[in-house]
Amino acid sequence: MRKKRFSQITMILCLLMVLPFFMGSWAAAKSPKKIEWTFNQMALGKWMDNKVFGEWLPKRLEEATGGRLVLHAPINLVPLPEVLHAVRDGMIQGAFTGTPYYSGEWPLGSFHAIPGVLKEDDEYPAVGNAVAWSYWENSLWEKYKIHVLGLTHWPGINLYCNAPIQTVEDFKGKKLRGMGYYDSLAFEQIGAAGNSVAWDEAFLAVQRGVVDGLVTGLVVYDSMGFWQYAKYINKFPIHGSSCAAFIIVNGKALDSLPSDIKPVVKKVFKEAADKVAYGNIELVDDSLQSLLKRGVKVIQPSDDQIQKCLDMAKGVRATWLEQCKKAGSPEAEEMLGKIEAFLAGYRAGKSK
Repeated sequence: MRKKRFSQITMILCLLMVLPFFMGSWAAAKSPKKIEWTFNQMALGKWMDNKVFGEWLPKRLEEATGGRLVLHAPINLVPLPEVLHAVRDGMIQGAFTGTPYYSGEWPLGSFHAIPGVLKEDDEYPAVGNAVAWSYWENSLWEKYKIHVLGLTHWPGINLYCNAPIQTVEDFKGKKLRGMGYYDSLAFEQIGAAGNSVAWDEAFLAVQRGVVDGLVTGLVVYDSMGFWQYAKYINKFPIHGSSCAAFIIVNGKALDSLPSDIKPVVKKVFKEAADKVAYGNIELVDDSLQSLLKRGVKVIQPSDDQIQKCLDMAKGVRATWLEQCKKAGSPEAEEMLGKIEAFLAGYRAGKSK
């Protein structure tokens, strides 16, 4: 009897010892696997980008997916020119980045750099979502197996220089840094010297006089200190009013998400993109008013000088179309036609 009771007690103790193991295994099997994504982002001063993508978005994703998707968004993890390849190859799952940095290999993303296409800050988010997104999605998938999750931008694009530029003649002898190939091409066509400087080196280039000025967004010009050395905001249409940026993700990473959270993830990323795109527009005027108080001057050229600039730089459009064809994007002409048709209607609607 004692022996039987001893055996029963031993069996119960053994069960108590192994039960937590089986319970843990069962719970682990039942609970969804946690997915971790790493997205590269740029350092962008007081733009909304870093705060939204580095702080707001990870929290929002974790909340929306019940903790199943964790996002890491380090700054400058991957050199800008290598981002498309890093996302394509799965070194990182995605990125928050600007399209001008890939104008050499993927010019389709740089229509906004054609002088005269975008005239107001609100135009890019509107036309980007309505027209460009589908073309970019198809192109990036074909070339890199990359998906687009959202379109953002850096509005208030201007030419900032250490001297006023009131006429096209004033461009002669100036060394100017653009945001991509097409800015540099426009500078060359109107008599300046286009200078290719990596974004991470742009401030030092302006500070040390390597370049006389640069094209960038007004908020980053303000918050990153460029205004101290290039105190003139010259309103020449070297670039459209906005510089395009986007959120991209590796195709396998997105397509392998569980079916129940994939639409949630896409919705949250789109929400983040819109938050940045429209929030950045609101920051432009605040920065301008602050800059004016610090002695920065706005140089507004005459209408005839603006038109002369556009006429001299019209070769940018032709080159863009040619480069798109060479890069395997013959749809560029169709896309640009739809963009300009949309913008004509958009502007007409605003003027009513």
